[in-house]
Amino acid sequence: DADFIEVPGTDGGILKKILREGTGDEHPQPGNEVSVHYVGTLTLNGDKFDSSRDRGQTFDFDVGVGSVIKGWDQGIPTMKKGELCILRCRSDYAYGDRGSPPKIPGGASLDFEVELFSWKEKEKKLWQMTLEEKIEKAEAAKVAGNDKFKSGNFAEAKEAYEGGLKYTKSMFATKGKAKAEHGEESDEDADLPGSESDKGKARDVTLALALNAAQARLKLKDELGEAVDNCDLALAIDPSSVKALFRRAQAHELRGDFDLAKADLHAALVIDPSNADVAAEVKKVEAAAAKARKAEKAMYGKMFG
Repeated sequence: DADFIEVPGTDGGILKKILREGTGDEHPQPGNEVSVHYVGTLTLNGDKFDSSRDRGQTFDFDVGVGSVIKGWDQGIPTMKKGELCILRCRSDYAYGDRGSPPKIPGGASLDFEVELFSWKEKEKKLWQMTLEEKIEKAEAAKVAGNDKFKSGNFAEAKEAYEGGLKYTKSMFATKGKAKAEHGEESDEDADLPGSESDKGKARDVTLALALNAAQARLKLKDELGEAVDNCDLALAIDPSSVKALFRRAQAHELRGDFDLAKADLHAALVIDPSNADVAAEVKKVEAAAAKARKAEKAMYGKMFG
């Protein structure tokens, strides 16, 4: 038992012997996902009962949350990155009086040679995150999406923007859509949790992500219904967003919904009468609608002429 030391707080239930020192000063924390190799043997006679090395694959699990034996939950958080050690676990820190037949008898003390490769903080579920954390994730996704968009990778940009929206869009229920379409102010944010500053940041990043996702879809000329949905979300947040009306009109136009496109463009001109891009788009839509009517008329002429 030379060189074994007691893991604090275990009353001798876990003894540890370091075979190779790790690096740094950090240790995995409860809830982290750790990646290890291990070889398990019976303390009494050294018989091996399990080994990740034999399987050729590291064992990855969440430490400190009860998914493994107590000896691991309390022993592995004492390790450093790259450390190789033996954790000697008394039966009450292993498989207890029942054991784990047929290889581990009841009441057995176990030795685990463990090598700790890495650990990472497990991503919180959305319901576990604070508003500030959600905003941080959404902002990072926006930056990543913008980089992809600038390089012309519109598909990955779209995915990044949508990935960011998952953190914040539920705060802005689409019941505001009806208000937005009629030019009414949305009061949806009144029920949002968090400080006024964070509420403002959440609105801003969600609006930007929705508009950018719509623009990426327009570049791809794909998922136009989802592009309309993106614009609906933007308008639920800011009913006076000319960009949202303009991009929704473009999506309607690409879908052949020319009347809806014109309605959005005229609504945009009410907000910004001097917007040259919107005025030019109106002419474009009118020309496309006329062309479509002419083609339809020609088709019916051939059918019934």
